[in-house]
Amino acid sequence: MKSLFISTIVVVILITFWVIIFSQVSESVEILSSLLEDMEDKIYNDNWKSVLDVYKLINDKWTNTSKILMLILDHGEMEKINLALEKLEKYISLKNKSLAIGEAASLKYLLNHIKEKESLSLKNIF
Repeated sequence: MKSLFISTIVVVILITFWVIIFSQVSESVEILSSLLEDMEDKIYNDNWKSVLDVYKLINDKWTNTSKILMLILDHGEMEKINLALEKLEKYISLKNKSLAIGEAASLKYLLNHIKEKESLSLKNIF
């Protein structure tokens, strides 16, 4: 009976921890995706000064978020996002519309992929 009680407590703690982590990941991904969509609109309109401002917001948000997520997420996935951010910054500085939009789309995919990997689903369990 004592081991069943301890096991139940451990499972509840793990599920609670997962819920907190997933909500943090989900919120961060939503904010970053929204900023990326805003950036894409500004790129389409050739508003490069505003694009750079939005990029700085995205980079700052990711820097703050990655400090927390570094403890729980796959480092390979995070490095892919860091690389995509660096590429995006260069494409923006070169004012290359097609490459900047492509890299922004790639970044959105990587962020959503992290959210999907952290979700509680059957394919993630088995």
